[in-house]
Amino acid sequence: MSAQARVSLRKARARDVAPLLALINGYAARGLLLARSEDSLRERLADFTVALEDGQLVGCGALSELGPGLCELRSLAVRADRAGRGLGRRLVEQLLLEAGERGFAEVLALTRSVPFFAALGFAATRRERFLDKLKADCQACPMNLCCDEVAMLRTPQERYVFSGDGPQRTSLEAERENAR
Repeated sequence: MSAQARVSLRKARARDVAPLLALINGYAARGLLLARSEDSLRERLADFTVALEDGQLVGCGALSELGPGLCELRSLAVRADRAGRGLGRRLVEQLLLEAGERGFAEVLALTRSVPFFAALGFAATRRERFLDKLKADCQACPMNLCCDEVAMLRTPQERYVFSGDGPQRTSLEAERENAR
């Protein structure tokens, strides 16, 4: 059985809090994510999707509403010993489907991993569009005054298929119609 076949995705549950905190705060200790307290994680637990391999939490990502039609993909993390196996991509794709189902028009990601998100159809945009978000979350960040993250946006209804010519945009509606 391949490593990919043993991985499942599901919404986070209360029993996931300790491994989520360890994963997220491990990245935060290296300056790669914002740290989470147990209380803040429990308050937003419904935002999280987790990746499990053989019953162990190996990745996570969250989809948080920022305002009408806008959500943020945040806290994307994959355990270091599972990196490079497509888990991050699977988590993002799942969260994009969820964003579409929840009726969001745009998905924001603030990231230093621009090529990763660009390959998934996100495009760079001006950070100043999201001043409310920046005021709320960025003040607690140690990199606040010298931030190097890029704001990237994507419409959740768009999906990309990959061919020799690179990513090709398709719509979820067309894919669903073809599947029938």
